[in-house]
Amino acid sequence: MFQAQGLAKSYGPVRAVDGVDLQVPPGQIVGLVGNNGAGKTTLMKLLCGILEPTHGLATLDGRPTSEPATRVGIGFLPEDSPLYDDQTPLQYLAFFGGLYGLSAAESRRRAEPLLDALRLGREHWAKPIGELSKGSARKVALARAFLHDPAVLLLDEPASGLDPATRRELDAFLSQQRQRGKAILLSAHNLKQVEELCDGILLMHGGRIVAQGSLSELRKQWGTARYRLHATAPFAGSEPSGSVHVGILAGLGPAEQAMDQVRAAGGQVLELESVPPPLDEILRLAAGGAT
Repeated sequence: MFQAQGLAKSYGPVRAVDGVDLQVPPGQIVGLVGNNGAGKTTLMKLLCGILEPTHGLATLDGRPTSEPATRVGIGFLPEDSPLYDDQTPLQYLAFFGGLYGLSAAESRRRAEPLLDALRLGREHWAKPIGELSKGSARKVALARAFLHDPAVLLLDEPASGLDPATRRELDAFLSQQRQRGKAILLSAHNLKQVEELCDGILLMHGGRIVAQGSLSELRKQWGTARYRLHATAPFAGSEPSGSVHVGILAGLGPAEQAMDQVRAAGGQVLELESVPPPLDEILRLAAGGAT
């Protein structure tokens, strides 16, 4: 089990991370969501032992992540992951494999399928990393985080710089890692990715976790009821879509008023469906409730 208890980091009077408790069970992907400045990156660095906490503790199977022997079980991908521009991807991964006790042959045996899975064309494997595009270089950094087959993956904006096709491949790869029992903490601005991929979600604001749970649980707790109305006549807030008028209403009362408006105009109500609140709305409401 990967977890943190009372984790905090202060810089003078500034509390960048303020008493965070969390758990990432094996075989689950947990999303970490928050606006810029919420403390996500600082929290990630505390969790993997790069930063020393002011208070609290992060552990993997009960062992502090500040211990080098424990950190071997963690694969960390920073948002801004510096690479060695003069090395090729295979040289770079062999170097880091050696740091984890892997032979050059074993590093290559693991690196090649990773690079294939991340859709880095083989024609790029012998090029200096400095000549690769931002997206291609990001794939090399991702392969480095996975190379030593860690039990825990801490991924800070892993899809940054990736094209849509490779993002889908990455999501599929992360799903496979979940099936293998990996514990994955994923920080992402792409809320759609979090909604579709994650088993649990942590909402962070002002250095604290202000809400957590599955997407359905968060929607029940923080979401506001909305409805999408399809009708043959226009109503307040609707837009034409072919021969149909469609609009989203905030609550059942406005939806009933819109349906009355459609009928008064001689139109027909075709469909009324509930619309789950998006994650960005839930974050806004949870952050507002925490201030």
